[in-house]
Amino acid sequence: MAPKKAIIIGAGLGGLSVASYLQMNGFETQVFEKHNLPGGLCTSWKRKDYLIDGCIHFLVGTSQGESTYPILNGLIDMQKLDCVYHDSHFRMDKGKESITFYSNVDKLEKELLVKAPEDKKQILWLIKGIRKFLTIQLPVSKPIEIMDLPDKMKVGKMMLPYAIRMLKAFRISNKQFTEKLKNPHLKKAFQIGFVDELPVFSTMLMFVWRHNQQMGYPKGGAIHLSSLVANNYIDLGGTISYQQGVSKIHTNNNRATAIELENGEVHHTDIVISAADGKSTIYNLLDGKYKDEHIVERYETSTFETIDKTLYVSIGVNKDLSKEPHKTYFLLKEPIKIDQKTTLDHLEFTHYCYDPKAAPKGKSLLTLMPESLDWEYWVDLRKKDITAYNEQKQRVANQLIEALDDHLGDFKNHVEMIDVATPATYIRYTGNWTGGQNSWKAKKETAKKPNAWKIKGLNNFYMTGQWAGVSGGLNLVIVMGNHLAQMICKDFNMPFSFKQKS
Repeated sequence: MAPKKAIIIGAGLGGLSVASYLQMNGFETQVFEKHNLPGGLCTSWKRKDYLIDGCIHFLVGTSQGESTYPILNGLIDMQKLDCVYHDSHFRMDKGKESITFYSNVDKLEKELLVKAPEDKKQILWLIKGIRKFLTIQLPVSKPIEIMDLPDKMKVGKMMLPYAIRMLKAFRISNKQFTEKLKNPHLKKAFQIGFVDELPVFSTMLMFVWRHNQQMGYPKGGAIHLSSLVANNYIDLGGTISYQQGVSKIHTNNNRATAIELENGEVHHTDIVISAADGKSTIYNLLDGKYKDEHIVERYETSTFETIDKTLYVSIGVNKDLSKEPHKTYFLLKEPIKIDQKTTLDHLEFTHYCYDPKAAPKGKSLLTLMPESLDWEYWVDLRKKDITAYNEQKQRVANQLIEALDDHLGDFKNHVEMIDVATPATYIRYTGNWTGGQNSWKAKKETAKKPNAWKIKGLNNFYMTGQWAGVSGGLNLVIVMGNHLAQMICKDFNMPFSFKQKS
């Protein structure tokens, strides 16, 4: 007999996605969330007159034609999501020089060839790849774990026209591509603008989404998107219990049977799904009793590495910066020391002038994410000396403001709001065990590793979200929720289906 009830731990978008798709397919679901808002890391917060988006810089799948659009459109009516499509991915400034990485592939080609003619061969190879993949449809409608032979043959047929170029683009990492560049300004832009370990295919795909306007920013930001998904889940008949932290997962005869809340309440269920922090789930909620080889590899070896930590600094300024590119990298004249392990030679800032909810008219909200590799420093300092902790946050903010003033001119005298989130902040509010906004670092060694959906030896228990995958990302966790719902339905011999909203 199919299970009647599923309990989901965590109301982030990964948890809400799997809960929604299970609810659509006949399950009675209940989500338990430790905080009073949905979204998890996909959230926003108010400081003075500014709404800080703590998550979204872009969302893949915002328009029809992109392969993950149907999955998002199963959760909310995507036609009603007002999205902004930027003219560029980012601009790289070096003194008076600049290189703009335009969204349009023709403008991108022209810009790169003008600014770095000595790299014509590499530039044209990159552009040719982007153009080749403009019509690609990635096979994400069904998880590979439940594909049968006809499914795999269909995928092979879909990918065949792109196979040769895709194989080449997967074999070359961004770092290897960058090393071949001769122009120092272009080389630096690639070094800091794209993840070294990822294949250059990922960079090509980024520009495919930009060019096709399939990757946008939803006005209203993270909290708006999370609220839409949560409200849709409730409309489906689901239940979210807020301010209900989970302290334990009960098992009996190697089967997950219930959860226990921090207040001592026990809720019995047919299956348990954790969309919470992976390490806390395995080592705290399950007391470390259930670990297969995949879990051990993730948490007890060096194969998987967590993504480098950052601060999240938000600055509200009484100045209109809408004429600036939405995202800019620039080199610092003087290095900035963040902690004992981190000294910066460049900064990245994003402004939200295109979203009227981010700042009052004529004003601007900026966010910066400077690296902070010594995450334990912030955690320990906050525990030991909260005054010193706040002083260090202010010190970093002041140095960033000075650098922005030097780069933009007439900036610091217009600052009205400063907010600094550290790794200690993320641990407090999300439980992410290393205080990062994302989970695993993308590496060749882990790219083909299986997702940790289940633990061998423990039945009726599943995991989803960024810690169960091989890397993080908002779009990814939403897709994973859909995929896990399909897998659960198959495990219990239930058909899976859903209707798109529009």
